Parts: sequence; structure tokens; C-alpha cells
Amino acid sequence: MFEKFKSWYRCNVNARHQPFLDYSRRLIMIGGHHYTVRQARDSDINELVTIEKQIYGTAPWSYAAFQLELSRHHDRLYIVVEHHDQVVGFIGMAVDWYRLDLHITNIGITPAWQKCGVGTYLIKTAIAYARHLQLHSLSLEVRVHNLVARHLYEQLGFREQHIKRRYYLDNHEDAVDMQADLLSRGE
Repeated sequence: MFEKFKSWYRCNVNARHQPFLDYSRRLIMIGGHHYTVRQARDSDINELVTIEKQIYGTAPWSYAAFQLELSRHHDRLYIVVEHHDQVVGFIGMAVDWYRLDLHITNIGITPAWQKCGVGTYLIKTAIAYARHLQLHSLSLEVRVHNLVARHLYEQLGFREQHIKRRYYLDNHEDAVDMQADLLSRGE
């Protein structure tokens, strides 16, 4: 009897509060360039790992880690930006349904496409998606020394919460935990 209740509960309660996360393909223009924005798929994983290698020297996330993330449709969403069928950037998001927070798990822009508005577009898309899900906040971690990214996040409404000591595995650098309150912003 308990197993039947658990099955019913999963189907009727969780499905209502935890929708299947998806993102429709769209064409956009940023800074005079045309891009395609779509939900990431397994065939993109090698490009995501390559982007991370270009940014960090070694990829913090493995192929298997990305594959696991892309399989979690009820609390994860990954979006890629393509220019002429080449992935130039991506963002990963995880929903914390209990805290009503959308957490940016990672974001990466190919170095040649940085400072072209792609990262800003992806963060604004995450904000819009969090509002669509009626979440209360958006959060992320950023390396303490990544002042360019921290400045961008602050411009987009994120505020520093606290420091996570020795957060990054590659060099044990500290991370700044940042959060944007979506309830107080009426954009």
C-alpha cells in the first residue's frame, strides 16, 4: 500500500511542483551577430568540455559530469549559444525547489567570443527563466580573482553573500557566493 502511495505522490505532487525543464530553440542577434540559442544535448558535451579547457587550461567538468547534468530534466537545464553551428557559449542551471532558487552551476564563453554580449545574454536568460518558474532568487559562485565576471554579475543584480574558502579543486581558490533577489526586482 505504501508503494502505491509513493507512486501516486511522485506523479501527482512532484510533477505539479517540479516541471520538466526545457528551453525552446530561438534565433537572436547580439552586437550585430546572429546566434542560435537552444537546449544543450549530449552531442554538445565535447564542445562544452573544449570551451572549459580553453578558459581554464583544463576542464573542471568531465564528459561524464556534463552527461549526468544533461540527464536530470526535473532540476537541471543547460543552454548553448551557437554561431554558424559552432557552440560559442553555454550556461548550466540547477533548480533548488525547496529554496526556490535557480543556481548557475557553470557558464562558459569561448575566449574569442568573450566581451561580445553572449555571457550577459545567458545570465539575463537565466533571470527570465527563474522568473518564469516563479523562483525567488538566482545564485552562483565566482572565483575571487575574476573581477570582470564579478562586475558583470553585480551589474545584473547579484550581491555578494559570503566567501567559500578553497572552493575550486584545480587551484583551491576561494569563491564568492553571489545571489540576486528576484522578488525585489521588477525588471
